[in-house]
Amino acid sequence: MKWNFTRFGITALALGIYFPGAAWAQEPTAPQQTAPAEKHNNVKKAIEWKQFNYTCEGGVKLSVYLHEQAAKVRYGDKTYFMKQTMSADGNRFSDGKVVWWGRGNGGFLQEDTPDGNGKMIVKDCMLDKPLNTEQVTGTVTYLQRVALPPNAVIQVQLADVSRADAPASVIAEQSINLGQRQVPVPFTLNVDLAKIDPKHTNAVSAKITVGGELRFISNRSYPVLTNGKPSHVEVVVTQAAAPGGR
Repeated sequence: MKWNFTRFGITALALGIYFPGAAWAQEPTAPQQTAPAEKHNNVKKAIEWKQFNYTCEGGVKLSVYLHEQAAKVRYGDKTYFMKQTMSADGNRFSDGKVVWWGRGNGGFLQEDTPDGNGKMIVKDCMLDKPLNTEQVTGTVTYLQRVALPPNAVIQVQLADVSRADAPASVIAEQSINLGQRQVPVPFTLNVDLAKIDPKHTNAVSAKITVGGELRFISNRSYPVLTNGKPSHVEVVVTQAAAPGGR
């Protein structure tokens, strides 16, 4: 009898473990929560280079890119990576072999030698857009279906036209030989900002002459720069009256 009780107890214990309805069955464990991965922004910000474009002796192009005390100079098919070096005006950059000197609106590229008389690589470089200036750009055209001879000259002026009781004060001008081109002809005026009064009205005008004789002229002004006006205009000139009323 004792043996049968023990066997029964063992059997009951086994049934309690393996049947899910047993009182001592374990409750399911809750899934373990994990903290979201912390985001990191390790992307480096791109270096911002300030670009300056030059036209040098013979019409060749050169570009200088500046960032803090570093410079990249691109000339022809070569790019020079330079660091700023000690100089009187602070605009000398060198890679130890080649030096770029930037002086005001100009500069030159030459071999870097201890005596400062290295071979000139390119000289007479001038900024396409001089410092402390603003460019006024546009085109000059007319509506008449006539062709101009190659010796025609287009003259474009920017003037302060604020005072009606005084002649306009010319701020900048450009003279363009037509050659084999026909209208519209582009123009670019480099304007010294020191000559611009933000409270005044500045306007562009144009005329076309052939052999000194007036052929076309703008009969209205084209305001630019100040008072919210643009820096790009399309100037339309009209045919001037023939001498003697012809």
